[in-house]
Amino acid sequence: MRTYFKVRGDRAEEVTGEVVREQPLTMYVNGERFLTLLCSPMKMEALIVGYLWMETVVASPEEIARLEVSAVDGRADVTLTHPVTLPSERILTSGCGGGITFRIDHRLFPRLASSLKVRPEVLSARMKDLFAAAVHYKTSRGIHGAALTDGEQLLIVAEDVGRHNAVDKVKGEALLRGIPTPDRILLSTGRVSSEMLLKAARMGVPIVASRTSPTEMAVALAEQLNITVCGYVRSDSLNLYAGDGLLLSEPAGVSHG
Repeated sequence: MRTYFKVRGDRAEEVTGEVVREQPLTMYVNGERFLTLLCSPMKMEALIVGYLWMETVVASPEEIARLEVSAVDGRADVTLTHPVTLPSERILTSGCGGGITFRIDHRLFPRLASSLKVRPEVLSARMKDLFAAAVHYKTSRGIHGAALTDGEQLLIVAEDVGRHNAVDKVKGEALLRGIPTPDRILLSTGRVSSEMLLKAARMGVPIVASRTSPTEMAVALAEQLNITVCGYVRSDSLNLYAGDGLLLSEPAGVSHG
């Protein structure tokens, strides 16, 4: 908790409230420094497992022989069951928290083949559930939330200062708990960037829905990879940017009046 001043007009009132926590996490893989992420210090094991899987360093948690995280030192030591060659090219992502990815080439991702379709009101209801479950967002507002849902309920919820980290945590927890991610729906409170879209593709997720907007590149990738992207999801409306994963009373593009 922090003490700060709430200013209304020209008057300042001293208040106490939560300010979102952020810290660097330096990851060592097989004794070699891998990278440093800026993250929120919660669900850190899930973040590490999810990130290593997203970057194709591991294919399953069984390839991780040891994982030790020190929140005090901001260090994670990961020992794998096999040697790994770390790529030299790193791409700084557009995510808050200074995310880094190694394999952003969309040609590495196959076009998804999914028959999953949902009604718009289902996305609205599950987005409402995400905001209800995002306890840190409610107290500080300076954090992003992500969730995996089957449409009926939220299966996993994660929060982080970086929206990419939140998605990595979702995947990491799914791996640790044995929850499949293909043919699920990914929800996010943050912007859907190209990296976020590729994370969804890697997870086999055919529908991505956000409280805010996608980028133009994310929409273009979604069209190539057969992923439905919805933005500005509200209780009675949303924007459909790409894909045919919504069950609509009229086909998209048809209007009267």
